[in-house]
Amino acid sequence: MNQNFQNPQIFDLKVPDFSDLKLTAVSPKYLKIILFNLGLFSIFIIGAIAVAFYFFYFNLSLLQVWTIIIGIFLMIGFLFLNALIGFKFRKYAVREKDLVYQYGWLKRSIIIVPFNRIQHIKVEQGWFSRILNLKSIAVFTAGVSGGDITINGLPEEIAEGINHHIRGTISAEKTEDGRDA
Repeated sequence: MNQNFQNPQIFDLKVPDFSDLKLTAVSPKYLKIILFNLGLFSIFIIGAIAVAFYFFYFNLSLLQVWTIIIGIFLMIGFLFLNALIGFKFRKYAVREKDLVYQYGWLKRSIIIVPFNRIQHIKVEQGWFSRILNLKSIAVFTAGVSGGDITINGLPEEIAEGINHHIRGTISAEKTEDGRDA
């Protein structure tokens, strides 16, 4: 039995270059929301540990107690440092045919979602975001969850503008294809 299977390597792959793409940072006011949430979480963790020590007094040496306390404060410090450094890398761009979102400082991720893959869009605003005039926009695609994007910390007018732009682009593409808009 003679099998003539070939699978040549592709050397000249034409991948669009987006390294020169100008990304826009989310609103600096969003950092207040992140730090507020981390502060609440920290208070909860410290309170839970204090309650555990009070009600369930463990037979721990003074060294063990201080090790636990220092460990918790180091963890909380790392969370705040991670939020502060990582905030600088939360950026987005809206192009003619897609939405780009970058995040992460230890592991940088860039997600590009073409408009023609978008299933639905959700614009949200929490109570603290309402005070700061910020909104979040979530874009959901058909398929795996890795293609979904949620951009938090956008000024209200920008979030609504992105929403209208994406919806208008999708409607125009559907009309051109002869489908119902």
